[in-house]
Amino acid sequence: MNIWNNISTRLKKIEQPDEDLIRIPRVNNHIHTPYSFSAFDSIDNIIEAAKKENISVLGINDFNTPGGFPEWAEKCFNNNIFPIFNIEMIGLNKADMKNGLRINDPHNPGRVYISGKALAYPLKLSDWHAGRLKLIRDLSNDHVYRMTLKINDILGTVNDRLIVDFDEMLRDHTMGMVRERHLAGMVRINIEKIYREEKEIKDVYTRLLGEDIEPAGINDKAYLENIIRSRLLKAGGEAFVKEDPEVFIESQDIRDIILDAGGIPAYPFLADFKDGMYTEFEYDREQAALRLAEGGFHSVEFIPARNNYQLFKEYVMFLYDKGFIITFGTEHNAPGEKPLGVFADGNKKLDNDLLRINYEGACILAAHQYLYATTGAGYLDKKGKPQKNKKEKFVKLGDRLIKLVNKGLY
Repeated sequence: MNIWNNISTRLKKIEQPDEDLIRIPRVNNHIHTPYSFSAFDSIDNIIEAAKKENISVLGINDFNTPGGFPEWAEKCFNNNIFPIFNIEMIGLNKADMKNGLRINDPHNPGRVYISGKALAYPLKLSDWHAGRLKLIRDLSNDHVYRMTLKINDILGTVNDRLIVDFDEMLRDHTMGMVRERHLAGMVRINIEKIYREEKEIKDVYTRLLGEDIEPAGINDKAYLENIIRSRLLKAGGEAFVKEDPEVFIESQDIRDIILDAGGIPAYPFLADFKDGMYTEFEYDREQAALRLAEGGFHSVEFIPARNNYQLFKEYVMFLYDKGFIITFGTEHNAPGEKPLGVFADGNKKLDNDLLRINYEGACILAAHQYLYATTGAGYLDKKGKPQKNKKEKFVKLGDRLIKLVNKGLY
C-alpha cells in the first residue's frame, strides 16, 4: 500500500524527539463495524466518535471478515488516526469440550474466541485459507437463514406482515455477512413499521416472547433487540438453530490462518464474570499463561468494562510480567450507545499503568504491521514466536508511527 511507503519516507526525514507522555495516547483495539455487526451504523460514525474522544489508535476487529479493512484504512488515515487491522473467529477445541473445560465462553465448554492482531494490509492470505474463511462466512449466513425461517413461523402466527425477508436483510442491512443480531433488529423494525400505539406494540411482544416486556423498554431499541435475541434466538428459544460444526475449527487452525495473514494470534480474556467467577481455563493464571504460550499465543486482550477493576488489573499486570502483548477494547458488537474510550468495571477510568500497557501493546502491533508490509517480517519470527529481545525497538518505532499519523505528517 502506498501509504506505508509514504510513512517510510517521512520516518527517514523526521527525527522523533523523546517525549514525556503526559497524556498517554488513547487506544481502542477491539471494535466491531457494520461489516459484521456494530453498535455504529457506519465506519464514519466510529471515526467521528473517536475524534470527539481524542482516541489515537483504533483497531477494527470484525468476526470472520477482513472486508472492512480498505474503508477502515482510508477513513482512519484521512482523520489522522492510526489503524490496526484485526479479525475475530470462534474455534472449538474438541478435547476441552469433551472434558467440560470452559475457555473464554462461559456457557460452552471447548468453544474459544480468538483474535488476529495487526494483520497485513493490504491483506495477504493464501487461497486455501481465504477459501476457508469464505466457507465459515457462508455457513454463518446459512445459519441465520435457517433461524429466519423458524422465526417467520412464529411471526406469522401474529401477523403475516411481520415476516422477515432474508434477502432484503442481507442486501439492505448488512455488508455481506448477516448475524443473529441483524435478525433481532429486523424483527423490531418490522414491528415498528406496522404498529404505532404502545399498547399494540407491548401486546405483540407479549405474544412473541410469552412474557411482558419492561414498560421502560418500549422505546429502547437496544433492550428490545437484546430481549428478542435472548428469548427467541439463543439456546432454548423457539427460533434457535444449532450451528453447523464446520463453522468452528480448532484454535490451532485459526492460529494458522492468522499467521498466514501476517498477524499476531491473540487470546481474548473473558476474565472475571458473575462476581469474581472465572472459567476453568482462566482460573489458574500460571496454567493459562503457560498453555497460551505453548499454543503459540503471545498476545492477549481484554474488554475491561465487564470486569472488576482490581481483578482486571491484577490479571493484566501478571500477564505483562510474563511478556505478553496486551491491548484493550470495547467490542461495540451489540446495540446501544456507549463511549469508544476504554473503561473498566463499567465506567471507571484506567490508571496510568493500564494506559501505558495498552499503548505499548498498540505500539508493538503498529510497528509489526508496518514492518511486515514494508519488509515482510514483523515482531514474530518464522515459527510465530515473539522476538522479545527486540521489544523496546518495536515500542519506539510504533510510537513514532502512531504520532506521525496523529500529526498528519505522512
